[in-house]
Amino acid sequence: MKRFFIALLVLTIFLSGCGSKTSDVINNNNAIQTYDFQYIKMTTQYNGWALGENKIYITSDKGKTWIDVSPANKNNIFSWYFLNENYSWALYSDGTLYETRNKGKSWVGSKAPFTMGKLFFLQKKDGLSGWMLKEYGPASGDSPVDVYKLIDSKWVLISKGEIPNNSLKDDNSISFEGEKASFIFLSDAKNGIITVEYRIPGKYGLYLSSDSGYTWNKKDIPLLSKFKDDSILFYSPRFFDYEKETIVILPVCIYDIKHNGYQIIFIASSDNGSTWKEVSSFSTKEKPIEINLVDKNNWNVVINNVLFITNDNGKMWNKVNIPKNTVQIQFVDSKNGWALVKSQLGTNLYYSKNGGLSWKKLF
Repeated sequence: MKRFFIALLVLTIFLSGCGSKTSDVINNNNAIQTYDFQYIKMTTQYNGWALGENKIYITSDKGKTWIDVSPANKNNIFSWYFLNENYSWALYSDGTLYETRNKGKSWVGSKAPFTMGKLFFLQKKDGLSGWMLKEYGPASGDSPVDVYKLIDSKWVLISKGEIPNNSLKDDNSISFEGEKASFIFLSDAKNGIITVEYRIPGKYGLYLSSDSGYTWNKKDIPLLSKFKDDSILFYSPRFFDYEKETIVILPVCIYDIKHNGYQIIFIASSDNGSTWKEVSSFSTKEKPIEINLVDKNNWNVVINNVLFITNDNGKMWNKVNIPKNTVQIQFVDSKNGWALVKSQLGTNLYYSKNGGLSWKKLF
């Protein structure tokens, strides 16, 4: 009888131990995920990429869960480009450019003739087109730039930027001065746009190319001439293809020094940037954190915990509240959007299914 009780006691202890281990597994599975994302790029309602602290993540469930698919490189990521749900690039500080075409399942790395700058890619029926606006490093907001093009899987220098203090300055070379705010090519892979910001009131730079980036011409925007006493800030333009034309939308923010306020202007071009017209504008007391252009009609402006939304090409704007400390907003259509929010532990991600009227915390 004594042996029976001893055996029963041992079995009880064993089973309680198993129960404890099972409980630990459940608790671990329910642990809250934390991330320190710097940037997100949702490509569809379900699929997207994120840049963490020198890591690349991917999601396929609207951003609820994220998988680390980073290349095997321990250096710093200096530049990146997320094209669609399959294609992505990451440029590391050692000059290695990694490419994936299968959602990060495998990466191919190769040495590039640059370590920093702005990457841009287009996927066309006849193949992939890629460019790099190479920077040599910022110096008081100025940075020499060269344009490289991906030709037969090799990066080729096609345009040399302006050299500092060059007495033989070419007005049409890409300026050494100013911050290069954006760098894009239209869907024809021929027409390109570079925008440049300067610290001098009324001054800005707009450079256009019509030969895939080999030559660049400086272009004035007459409607901005009235802001000669104000600071002119550019946000990233986007192009949208329609049946008969390609429309480029360029958001411009004017800082009125005298009245300490901002005017946000949306200008559009249907001739590859040669001429521009104003399509919408409104004023605010604070500088926009981000301007997100979803399509020709749906635009979003983030201003300090508030989101301004238009669904009709800027004719009417609606103001909605967003999660506190939002640093990035991205919508893939008029309904589905994500908000990246700073937190003490890293970042949080919120999702909206109704155009920003309400938000659900994902992590």
